[in-house]
Amino acid sequence: MDMKMKNVVMATLFCAAITPAFATTISLTENFDNLNGWIKNSAPVAPGSGSHAHVFADPTGGTGNVLGFSNSTTRGDIFSAATYRLGYINFDYFGAKSLSNKGGGFIGVSSGFPGTYGAWLGAGQPGYGTLLVSDGSWHHYSLYFINSMTNGNPAHIMLQQYNTNTADQALFRNLRISDTPLAAVPEPETYAMLLAGLGVLGFSLRRKAKAKAEA
Repeated sequence: MDMKMKNVVMATLFCAAITPAFATTISLTENFDNLNGWIKNSAPVAPGSGSHAHVFADPTGGTGNVLGFSNSTTRGDIFSAATYRLGYINFDYFGAKSLSNKGGGFIGVSSGFPGTYGAWLGAGQPGYGTLLVSDGSWHHYSLYFINSMTNGNPAHIMLQQYNTNTADQALFRNLRISDTPLAAVPEPETYAMLLAGLGVLGFSLRRKAKAKAEA
């Protein structure tokens, strides 16, 4: 393989590593800079709305904000203002290690505030399919839903902390709604490591090509 072809291959690998598939449609990207796109009992999430949800800087050292809850609730704490027919809810979840299987975060879809539930993922609640893991580290999930789970009604995304009154035991970040499952969003340092690795690889290939040419 000549040098030009090697450069093409490297460029292709780099683009594939950092560019999402063109066929994927993302209808919601929620980084939790605020809660403007969320409601509680048909009203915006705000002091006095009855919601325990709040956003703050990632306490685990990651970049950006996370969603936490000051207390637990049942039947949904906050709901997306927008509704969806079907797709994947892609998100990262952090459950405090102290929770074990005693409670934590819940995410799913609902036709109202609250209403008909479906497509639940829960921590510490057997019977809801795949459980959210509470082990003191972040985990990525892609949850498929369709509005037949809400009796054909438009589906709101629903989030809450459940069965623990200790604040911020269940955290969410990087929530996206898409038509295909999405991989976890890399932290900036991951991109930096990728670029550094590609740089080292390119330098090594150039040295080998130069040595071969001089031989």
